[in-house]
Amino acid sequence: MALTDINEALPSAAPSGNGQTPERLPPEKLKSGLRPTAPKALARLSQIHAETSEATDLARFLRASVSAAAALVLMGGLAIMLVGGAGLQQEFAWSLLVLAGVGAMLRSYIKSIAQGFDHAPLRESAKDLRAVLFYAGFAWGAGAFLLLGGNPVPIAGLCFAVLPSVLIIPLLRDRAACLCFIAPVTLLTATAIILQPWSNVIVALTILLVVQGSIAAGLMLPGRARPALPAGLSLR
Repeated sequence: MALTDINEALPSAAPSGNGQTPERLPPEKLKSGLRPTAPKALARLSQIHAETSEATDLARFLRASVSAAAALVLMGGLAIMLVGGAGLQQEFAWSLLVLAGVGAMLRSYIKSIAQGFDHAPLRESAKDLRAVLFYAGFAWGAGAFLLLGGNPVPIAGLCFAVLPSVLIIPLLRDRAACLCFIAPVTLLTATAIILQPWSNVIVALTILLVVQGSIAAGLMLPGRARPALPAGLSLR
């Protein structure tokens, strides 16, 4: 409804008791009375849009934990078959550590389903999932000691650390979660390279730190800012 329509709809057009028609309200008063309402409504709309977008991203992240868990199981099986150089007991211990992390990831997803699509519970579930991924990174990185054995082939050991770090990024698409996984994997693998030690320690350690550091730096780059309002609703 335009301001002119509001002005015409006011009872100012009706005659007063003395038979005279009162003056209409000035447009400045009408505008000043209506002006605060629209910005408040748009500000509230912007807030609702931001909360809904965040809830959608959190729900997608929690749902992606199922794919990430399946990928860890698949990569763990391939690692045991292709690069496993330790004894059966060490491989079994490492498998239990990884499976514990996978089970905790699935538990976080199931818990988020039970809590519904509310914003606060989704945020708490996402926080728990990032902590689980931090453990999963330690579990996977422990394979540099338990699975690879002493002095593995350097390229196999580097692939063991780098490939999961690369593949988990498009699955989760969550910066903090990916960093929580990559950091312990890199730390434990670097420690294994130095302590065991591997062949060509300097070369292997340099390649590991450069590749994993590049991945982490790419994750920490600021992304494109999300628009405050949906298209067509922004003020011009």
